Amino acid sequence: MEDSNELLGYLTANHIPQTKVAEVIGCSLSATNRKINHHVEFKQSEIRKLHYILHVPLELLI
Repeated sequence: MEDSNELLGYLTANHIPQTKVAEVIGCSLSATNRKINHHVEFKQSEIRKLHYILHVPLELLI
């Protein structure tokens, strides 16, 4: 059974490309993809940027 990725679903539903997420947090697209897919955790500073700049709900980032 595959885990649902609510963050990826939110980004898709709100037409926010991963390239924009990468730009906002200052990471490569590859590193951003690993974070979105739960292979690596977001840093607190990245969580703040995604919440305040892209309005991503905090519960999807932690």
